[in-house]
Amino acid sequence: MGARRGAGWLRWDAEGGGGLGGVEEGQRTVQEEEEAMELRQDMLTHGVNVVAAEDAGKRRGLAVAWATQVAKDRVVISVGEHSATRELILASKAFGLSVLRRDQLEVARRFGTQSSRDVDKFEGIGFHAGETGSPLLDECGAAFDCVVDAVYDQGWQKLIVGRIVGAEFAEEEYEPLLYRQGDY
Repeated sequence: MGARRGAGWLRWDAEGGGGLGGVEEGQRTVQEEEEAMELRQDMLTHGVNVVAAEDAGKRRGLAVAWATQVAKDRVVISVGEHSATRELILASKAFGLSVLRRDQLEVARRFGTQSSRDVDKFEGIGFHAGETGSPLLDECGAAFDCVVDAVYDQGWQKLIVGRIVGAEFAEEEYEPLLYRQGDY
């Protein structure tokens, strides 16, 4: 049950509910949480993005590695329950998704290691408002302005589906910043 290592590989045994999905909030053991973290960090390589929202004069953002395109004009992001940015996304019903370039490690760290409640993560960083009013970073590889299309409660996190209403792309090709095994 859960994530297991064997012969140099991490395996997931879906029977028994293990570390992901299908478990009511608060029912996971510490070991299952650790196994889920190990599975999450070892299983996939993700691009790093900044998700941002603005509502009622507040602007917040966070770095996420769990964003994916699910249709021609839809993306899904996963945002935890304690995120100050999630509050603004749900209130404004919109968010900006900025795809970070390989040379933007410091931007990823700034948006990924501090709470927006405690610090203005946008200070000194170029950004502009998209059509929805959501902040989009100026110097990123691509940026998508999204309206919230659906929200799926997954216990401690929400999967938020955004319909893309605007897109911007860097003029030059770029290498995306990647996140794998808990590091950039």
